[in-house]
Amino acid sequence: MNAGVEFDLLPWQQLHQMPLMAYSPIDQGALADHPSLRAVAESHRATPAQVALAWVLRQPGVMAIPKATNAVHLHHNWAARHLRLDEADLARLDPLFPPPRRKRPLAMR
Repeated sequence: MNAGVEFDLLPWQQLHQMPLMAYSPIDQGALADHPSLRAVAESHRATPAQVALAWVLRQPGVMAIPKATNAVHLHHNWAARHLRLDEADLARLDPLFPPPRRKRPLAMR
């Protein structure tokens, strides 16, 4: 959950009411089995990837284009839109993936 855009791009786009596209919101699959996401996922009867998507989509004006390599992934991605993370979930997740304190280049793989 690369939060690099949260430093200045996301606030600027929200100020100007421009949507932000989260490209690769599951970090090219790296978050699909992330141990820190697993506990939150289990409490919601969801997958870690769905939790990652819900975490990204909780921001106003943010949409995502996660990769779906098969029908099961597509179904899981679509179902993530109904997952509502509560304050306890966010208190658990936000410290694991904090926004940057300064500008930094976009991490590319």
